[in-house]
Amino acid sequence: MKTMFVFLLAAFAAATIPTLAAEAPNGVSIEGKLNCPVISTEGGRVYLHLVIHAPPIATSKRRPMNLAVVLDRSGSMGDQGKMEYARKALTSLIDQLREGDIFSLVIYDDVVEVLHRAQRVGSTERLKGLVERVSPRGSTNLGGGMVEGFRQVERHAGKEFANRVILLSDGLANQGVTDPHELNRIARRYRGKSISLTTIGMGLDYNENLMVGLSESGGGSYYFIENPRTLASIMREEFNQLSTVVAQNATIELLPGRGVRLIDVIGYEHKAEGDRLVIPIGDLASGDRQGVTVEIDIPGGTGNITAVQTTLRYEGKGLFGGFPSVATTVRYSENRADIEKNRDSEVQAKADIARSTRNVEQAMHAMDRGDMDEAAGELKAAETMIATSIANAPSGAGAGFLLQQRSRLEQYQHILKDSVNDARRAKKAIQYENYRMLRNKQ
Repeated sequence: MKTMFVFLLAAFAAATIPTLAAEAPNGVSIEGKLNCPVISTEGGRVYLHLVIHAPPIATSKRRPMNLAVVLDRSGSMGDQGKMEYARKALTSLIDQLREGDIFSLVIYDDVVEVLHRAQRVGSTERLKGLVERVSPRGSTNLGGGMVEGFRQVERHAGKEFANRVILLSDGLANQGVTDPHELNRIARRYRGKSISLTTIGMGLDYNENLMVGLSESGGGSYYFIENPRTLASIMREEFNQLSTVVAQNATIELLPGRGVRLIDVIGYEHKAEGDRLVIPIGDLASGDRQGVTVEIDIPGGTGNITAVQTTLRYEGKGLFGGFPSVATTVRYSENRADIEKNRDSEVQAKADIARSTRNVEQAMHAMDRGDMDEAAGELKAAETMIATSIANAPSGAGAGFLLQQRSRLEQYQHILKDSVNDARRAKKAIQYENYRMLRNKQ
């Protein structure tokens, strides 16, 4: 009888541990699942996969925008008709604005000029006329343009608006503030005021590390546009996301259990605040489904242990009722078969995919140094990791995800192999696809 009771107790614990989810009153939710909800009594490394989901909303009910477009007008924008395509994309964006929206337009070369100060949209024809008169000239004071864009949005920033700066550049920041750390610090400061930053890099001459870093620090998106003809579609994608923002300046807060160590948040900025780890996520748009993988060390023990308490915080109009929060629990076992039986193959696959992206990032660093052999080795190591994942069983829930990632990694290797004539394109293309995969933007 005692044996039966212990068996039922263990079965109940196993059934209640794997999946936990919480939802805020406005429908924004967070779910947490472990690859190994049951581990050895000696402890070990586990991976927590968090999924944030924002509910779909009708675009007709979108909140008003407070939008600044910061446009590079340096001399290189005259190449390949980039300025002409930029003017057409901006004209199309202006056509989508409504009377309740606030819009500003900043242009920059070595001089920063506010072409249209932040104010309610009135005559769109006047705005389009201003855009048509912009022509290329001068150098690239990217930092000055970005700061002025933030200032314009800040004049009317509020929770009733979706507040964003869209920064477009095709060149290197070579005037004004050029230090990436300082530029990122500025973007983070304004993100704290619920003003997000999206960056768009055009062509092959801009600094992709800077533009990715600014988008992450600024809580917006990053886009690589090799062909300027695609700019209009990218602008539409960005506008559609911005028009359906349901939560601004979202962050994930992780509080580890006793003895638990949070090792890494793969592919995301994160910082320690006391005994907590905070992950900036940025704005959440209608229908967004964003995954984050956290690497965790669990100490040895018996029974159950709370691995981490996770809370999703954000700002938004009409916010009430608190934030969604979940506690993820691990059960100890001395039975290896019990441990493997409870392994979540889908979460394991996603963890291995996230781990493989670290190799891709190392490959990008090697390319920055001009070491193509090391870059090739890192990409091959990433592919090998995916090919040998224990979640590769044909009947496993994660096999399809692994197959897709292996295909991506093979594509990256082909791009690198064909990069003899232009390594800049290979670096930007691989980094952009890796970024989009990590941010679930495929």
